Amino acid sequence: MRRWIISIAVAFGLFTVVAGATPASAQEVVRSVTITRDSKIGGKPVTKGGYEIKFVEGKDGELVLLKGKTEVSKASYKVSKLNQPAANSAVAYTENSDGSFVVKRIEFKGKTEAIVLE
Repeated sequence: MRRWIISIAVAFGLFTVVAGATPASAQEVVRSVTITRDSKIGGKPVTKGGYEIKFVEGKDGELVLLKGKTEVSKASYKVSKLNQPAANSAVAYTENSDGSFVVKRIEFKGKTEAIVLE
């Protein structure tokens, strides 16, 4: 009986060490963003205003743009490292030849990574 208890204790200890050594996987986060001009994200038109974006922090992937609980658009993105934490949250746009705008980059205050839309 004593051997059995010791075996369980050793197994639990090994599990704790292995679980602690395993890197945490990236977490999906939701952040608020303000689009300051009518533009496009993922090829879909987006009117200026407040939105939520859902994405996996620190990992390239696909973000989802939400207005309330309604999905407005999806877009692929890559993570870009910043030299220092962003001073403010910001959305950068590019202008198309027809005068319309496309969201190209999103930075969040205090974060050292930016989202670059493809």
